[in-house]
Amino acid sequence: MKRLLVILLALMMAFTFSACGDQNNEGEDPGDDQTVTVDDQQDADDEDEEEPEDIDEEEPEDIDDEEPEDEPEDEPEAVKDNLVDPSEVPLRGDEPPTGDDKSVRGIPDLIDVLTYDDGDLLVLVNKYHGTVPDYKPVDMVAIDPSLGTWNDMSLKKEAYDAYLEMYNDAKAQGYDIKICSAYRSYDGQQSLHLNALAAYSADFARMYSAYPGRSEHHTGLAVDITSASMGWGLKQDFADYADGKWLYDHCQDYGFILRYTKDGEDITGYMYEPWHFRYVGEEAAKEIMEQGITLEEYLGKE
Repeated sequence: MKRLLVILLALMMAFTFSACGDQNNEGEDPGDDQTVTVDDQQDADDEDEEEPEDIDEEEPEDIDDEEPEDEPEDEPEAVKDNLVDPSEVPLRGDEPPTGDDKSVRGIPDLIDVLTYDDGDLLVLVNKYHGTVPDYKPVDMVAIDPSLGTWNDMSLKKEAYDAYLEMYNDAKAQGYDIKICSAYRSYDGQQSLHLNALAAYSADFARMYSAYPGRSEHHTGLAVDITSASMGWGLKQDFADYADGKWLYDHCQDYGFILRYTKDGEDITGYMYEPWHFRYVGEEAAKEIMEQGITLEEYLGKE
């Protein structure tokens, strides 16, 4: 009997051990093929990952070693094809007399002479930069006679189109303005200058009237504007009139500047002219008028 009890007890212990082992494994039997360690997984990831191209081994372009291309320098206007030395211009027998005042208030020696119109809206014609006697701007159009005090006046088309916009807006404000002078030929300017010399002293005439070949009116970009309030004349108090003040305050919106200012006489060589407006394009006009400078100062030239 004892022997039977020992056998039964041994069988019960064996059954209990087998049951605990099955519970701990939750029925899982991963087998050798499914057993993966952390190290094994890292090795597999390393094998699956494509080896990147070693870009560091490529020699990068050394742009610093390359010779930089020289940036083109701004070409000075004095060497433009349409600007020549005054000595190359044939004399006409009407050049300034020897010994005359060579300061900016007189008739200084020319730096260069403009031979033809290249379309530059910032072209500078003054006492130092002249034109040849037969200079004629291109793209000229006739001014409507009803908009001027004289017939047969003309301007460059872009300047005239801008003036028409300014004129119409001034008219809408109740201002009655007209052009009394626009493009002038060399011969036309010579007649005006001789008249000024006959009527005034030489010193005053040099500040009031341009010598032929040195008038901005030769460019076809300048206009003298008068108004009914001034009796269709030209007065130095034009800026005190409502229409003159409106023109001064708004001319830059249409690409015009007041060319000869009160503070610019020693730069331009001409007396204050509140009626003389010059077309330079809207961008330049706004910069010049906002800074209160002359065209010479804007261009950095005499």
